[in-house]
Amino acid sequence: MTDLPPQPWSRPEQASAPQPQPDRDPRDGRPWSTPAPQAYGQPESERQQQPAYGQPQYGQPTYGQPAYGQPQHSPYTPSAYGPGAPQQPYAPYGQPGFAPQPAPPTKPALLPAALPVDGQSYPMAFAPLERRVGRWFVAWAIAIGFFFGGQVVSLALLMPGMVEFFSQLDVASASDPDVAAEMLGDILGTPLGMAGVNMAWAAMIPGAIVAMAAFGKGAAGFASSVAGRWRWRTTGRAAIVILPIFAVYIGISLWLDPSVEWQWNPNWGLVAIVLLTTPLQATGEEFTFRGLLPQLMGGWLRHRYVPALVLLLPVLAVMVLQPATWYLSLLALVAAAVGPWVLAGRLGNAIWIGIATGLLFGAMHAHPSISATLQLSLVGFTCSMLTYRTGGLESASVLHTANNVFIMVPLALTGTSAFSSQPVAGEDWLSFGLTTLALAAAYLAVHFFLAKDQRSTVGAPGAELLEPRAPLAEPMPEPVGAR
Repeated sequence: MTDLPPQPWSRPEQASAPQPQPDRDPRDGRPWSTPAPQAYGQPESERQQQPAYGQPQYGQPTYGQPAYGQPQHSPYTPSAYGPGAPQQPYAPYGQPGFAPQPAPPTKPALLPAALPVDGQSYPMAFAPLERRVGRWFVAWAIAIGFFFGGQVVSLALLMPGMVEFFSQLDVASASDPDVAAEMLGDILGTPLGMAGVNMAWAAMIPGAIVAMAAFGKGAAGFASSVAGRWRWRTTGRAAIVILPIFAVYIGISLWLDPSVEWQWNPNWGLVAIVLLTTPLQATGEEFTFRGLLPQLMGGWLRHRYVPALVLLLPVLAVMVLQPATWYLSLLALVAAAVGPWVLAGRLGNAIWIGIATGLLFGAMHAHPSISATLQLSLVGFTCSMLTYRTGGLESASVLHTANNVFIMVPLALTGTSAFSSQPVAGEDWLSFGLTTLALAAAYLAVHFFLAKDQRSTVGAPGAELLEPRAPLAEPMPEPVGAR
């Protein structure tokens, strides 16, 4: 027996009796008949659709499963695992994986490497070309390939005349040194020989354009002008002012030349070849001496010793082909080496580039007279200054074409060729003076009549991709109150 009072569980009748229920919920004190409050901003229909604790939400993948719409990988497929499997970023537990990002765009094969930037003159249009040194060698290889291709075409056109000449040659006179000169005059005096000489240089028109195209998409057009194309309007305006001047000048020069025998014996085949192919020949020489060479030298002007290296190969070639004018070739090389250190700025660069290429142009013709050789060099220098002034090769090509056509057509009407008698340039100083006056008049006419023509670049598509070049010297700050 114990003194403790009896407990409820010790009474069977009381333990099985139902206990009274309170009329309010002891957790929040609300009556049992009042519905439970809904989640904030969530309707009852959605509240009832909430998943149980630990289960993924509706539309979400379970752990380890791919997101809806993603490919189902299998461990047996080679793309699921292994070193070549795509790496997916990790996502938080219960969250879908990130969608794969597209690959970054690749650079185009013809990324602009040397397209002109704003405010560059024609010789300096490809100033940043040292950023792609390999393309510089590719451009040289293309230009040399076109040059030798033109020589092959020329040789093929000259071959019939050479075969005919040697078939009629006397064996006893074959050792005479004058035989070669006679053969050259006879072959070049024919329409086919004239076409061979002209087409050899005409090949440099596409040669220079394709060579400069190696520097990037759209760069080929800047081999013609700073506008990125050949400007036919500028060509016509230049012809209006240059042709009358040269018609008078060449007429007086031929009239004063005692070697010309004026007779009416036209060689119409030769006249047709001169009119059809001489403009191509003159323009091809302009693309070479006033286009390709100056732009390759000007593009490396940041390194002042490089322009001489650029001109070294052409100088050696001219010295081998024309050894009689070796002194002019060496002077051209000296001008390319000294010019960048002495003359600076747009005009200064144009002057020393014009002197270097003009001397090489005169040496290439190998005229026996010193005055005539200097006259040809002066023609080359004037063409360079016209190219700088107008920002392209159009006016220089017009002047060169007018000079050659106005000489060769009158001679063809007399039955002779300019290559057989070589009256291309007078051998006295009077002729040199007339040439100087004509060139000066032509330049001044272009200078004032074509004053509105574009003279510098305004940028090119893709030029903004070029990295900005650091200036050679920091600009001096402007004093306060200077303006």
